[in-house]
Amino acid sequence: MKKLGISVVALCLAGCSHAGAVSTASASATTSTKQEPSIWAHEPDLDFDKAGDLPVFNYGIETAATTAFGDVTLYIETEKNGYPGEWNSAGYAKDAMLVEKNNEQGIYSHSGDELYPVSLNKISTAFIAGVVPGPFKDTSGKVNIAYGTANTATSKAEIFSSDFKSINEVPLDQFTYHVTVSDKDPFLACQGDTLGIAGVKNNSSGAMTGWTFETYTPKTIKENMIVPVIDAQFVVRGYTIYSPDGTKVNDLSSDMKYRTGSYINGYYVISDGTYTTVIDAASGGNVATQYQDAKYFEDGYAPVKKNGKWGYVDHTGKEVTDFIFDDACTVYDGYAWVYYNGKYGILNFQNVLDSSSQQINAYWCSPTDETAIGKLTVNIDDLTIRKDAGTESKQTGTCMNGSVYPVFEQKKDADYTWYRINEQD
Repeated sequence: MKKLGISVVALCLAGCSHAGAVSTASASATTSTKQEPSIWAHEPDLDFDKAGDLPVFNYGIETAATTAFGDVTLYIETEKNGYPGEWNSAGYAKDAMLVEKNNEQGIYSHSGDELYPVSLNKISTAFIAGVVPGPFKDTSGKVNIAYGTANTATSKAEIFSSDFKSINEVPLDQFTYHVTVSDKDPFLACQGDTLGIAGVKNNSSGAMTGWTFETYTPKTIKENMIVPVIDAQFVVRGYTIYSPDGTKVNDLSSDMKYRTGSYINGYYVISDGTYTTVIDAASGGNVATQYQDAKYFEDGYAPVKKNGKWGYVDHTGKEVTDFIFDDACTVYDGYAWVYYNGKYGILNFQNVLDSSSQQINAYWCSPTDETAIGKLTVNIDDLTIRKDAGTESKQTGTCMNGSVYPVFEQKKDADYTWYRINEQD
């Protein structure tokens, strides 16, 4: 192949509608006629304001008969396994995600098919929460976790069918759309090495008589549980994972805080407000360390954020895509929704991983009216992308080692060589 460039001290990488530069780099540009497989199952032209996984209902619910507190309802945070529709044995379709446009919500499949039209007005729902999960009591009195919306003005709730293709209007009192747990309510806790229920005890007249702890092991919870660890003064000092039979699995103690609701598919997230780390729950080992944000693992991959952009890591912590997306959703059956250049698109994740010389590349940036002069392969980690060809130009992102970009123009100044990888605006 004809070489259009060799190792350089610095280069400019221009992404779609923006450009980039680095202070030190090594890269090569070559002509190429090889047809790369499309990374897109659906090109980035889906015009939604938001798209993402169905919201999490964090709790398993158990009614316990106690000596100290009488009959109490415990809301116990549990591990979630599989996909959102399966959580809490809700019986919903696995292949469903929430989309939003102009404060109206709908349900789409991960491959981009509409399940329920974008027509549910979020503003009219309680707390402007839109579609939420919560306990739903049907006409027989049976309680299951359901997805729906709640309208306090009309005292009605709209509950989705299991396939998300229809809704049923019911009285609002059948749907607990917002579970609130007071810090005085009895709760499952670990004190010392003992699992039990902690809470404020009241006398016969209803007056509080102080905190107490009663030994208890849940009887109906079938998933691993996240249990707060309390000291002798009933102050929460950390969290521990317990199995359904009451056996301690792992300690979540860390200088960073456990993120409520993040224990999904064997991993959980901790954060100090600046950095976020994904932890393997079984071993306690770090998988993805010190990112700006992280979502959960599905199909072996998790979206993580660094330098203001999202990409993906595998279960070993290896970064398997460039960090070029403004949002990224979890992977389902080879599909992953990402927000790129102002629109959502759907990645064909297997093609992303199978690309011969890169993971996600910039080939989709190629214009229809300008011909690339070659191809540039990045040979270092975290190459800085800038707005224009200059070291004082605004940084707009980074690209990873192995990324491949089409080159449309080459520029040189006294110190650096620059490459433009987007079409002229």
